[in-house]
Amino acid sequence: MQFHQIQNGKQNNHLKWLAAVFFSWGTFVFALFFATFVGSMARQAGASKLLQQGIQAGLVTLVTVPLLYIILKRFSSRPFCSLGLSGWRQAIPKAIMGAMYVIILSGSGFAIAHLLGWINITRFHFSGHLVTVLLLNMIIAFFYEAFPEELTFRGAVYYALNRRFNCFIALFLQPILFVLAPITVGGLQYIAGIESPAITLDYIILLLSFGFILQLLRIVTGSLWTSIAFHLAFLENSRFFVLQGEERFITYEEIMPGTGALFVIFCMLLFVGTLLLIPAVIARCWRKNKRNGEGV
Repeated sequence: MQFHQIQNGKQNNHLKWLAAVFFSWGTFVFALFFATFVGSMARQAGASKLLQQGIQAGLVTLVTVPLLYIILKRFSSRPFCSLGLSGWRQAIPKAIMGAMYVIILSGSGFAIAHLLGWINITRFHFSGHLVTVLLLNMIIAFFYEAFPEELTFRGAVYYALNRRFNCFIALFLQPILFVLAPITVGGLQYIAGIESPAITLDYIILLLSFGFILQLLRIVTGSLWTSIAFHLAFLENSRFFVLQGEERFITYEEIMPGTGALFVIFCMLLFVGTLLLIPAVIARCWRKNKRNGEGV
């Protein structure tokens, strides 16, 4: 009888953590769909692109944060601290680490590609207008993407997965759930008649790689602020430095179209960045599993 009760207790605990994964994931999916739905209505009403983006960014964070807090409150008396959202004194150096990781890897990528003749940097741009656009984009990206996505996936979802599985399994499951979120939102937008960008194989590979390295950073540093800062720096670096949009800080020519983005973003930031983090993550997970008596 006692053994049967213990088994039932373990099963209920496992179901509880799996429910936490589902509801955390579902919270972000609902928030993103709701934000894009309201944003679409605002655009149809004549709102500017900046206002539409601001509305969507505000809604994603305003919906995601309190709902995740309610879900996680059942498992911890300090929900967000348990996810790695430490106080400002600890947060600032951790955030700087995440941003610097992007800057160093990206800068190295540009330098290597330029020296090898794959790209030719022809011009640097700098103006007050460009800096203003960058800062506005950073604010919107923080509330629309970096903060709510990290809080959900590298925070709540991984936290719950890691209570059910060891850190290696949780590490691989999290990026899959990360990719399923925009796919699900895209399906809901299609049903609702909202225009949404096509989800391609390249985009799925990018998201899987991105979600993986962000989780590695969270594990290695023990702080969600590192992955938040990396996420934000990655977005701004891609939009204003690597991808040659209308507003950019660097202009370069490529031997073959797409070489710059492929090398700097995929090879340096995601591939090399991941390889450098893997040994530290393996050591950290091995120590944790050993303490828990699970072995490697």
